[in-house]
Amino acid sequence: MSFKFSCPLIIPVLAATIAGVLSYGITRQAVCRVAGPECDRLRDGSFLKRELNLSNAQVKEVRTLHDALTSTLDDVYARHCRARVRLGHALAHETNRSVQVDAALNEMCRAYEDGERATLDHIRRVRDILDPEQRKKFNRLLKECLCLDCPLCGASAKGVSDAEHEHGGKFF
Repeated sequence: MSFKFSCPLIIPVLAATIAGVLSYGITRQAVCRVAGPECDRLRDGSFLKRELNLSNAQVKEVRTLHDALTSTLDDVYARHCRARVRLGHALAHETNRSVQVDAALNEMCRAYEDGERATLDHIRRVRDILDPEQRKKFNRLLKECLCLDCPLCGASAKGVSDAEHEHGGKFF
C-alpha cells in the first residue's frame, strides 16, 4: 500500500529535480556566454605568449603586471562587497530615503570605477612592453574580448561601428 502512495509523489519530485537541473544548466550557460571565454584567454600568460610571440622577458613583465592588477582588483572587490552589504542593511531599515543608502551606493560605484580604471591602466602598461606588431595583435584580442557580442542585448557587433550599436532600451 505504501508503494502505491509513494509512486505518485516520486514523479513530481523527479520532474522538479530535472527542471531544477535544466534551469541551472541553461542559466549558467547564458551567464558564461556573456562573460565569454575570449576574456579568460587574455588572463592566460601562455596564451598571450603564444598569440603575441612574447619573449621570456615580456612574459615575466606581463606576469608582474597581472599580479599587481589581481591584488588591486581583490581590494576593489572586497570594497564593493562591503559596500553592498552596507547597502542591503540600509535598504532593509530605510523608510523612504536615507544617507546610508546613498553613501553605500556611491562607494559601490567608486569601487566599480576603480576596478575599471585599474584594468585600463593594466592594458596600457601591457601595451607599453609590446612591439608595434604585438600591439596590433593585442588590440585585436581586446576587441574580440570586448566587442563581439553585447552582454546587454546579445546583438552581434561584427561589422557594426560603435556609433551604430544601440540597445533599444533593453538594459534589463
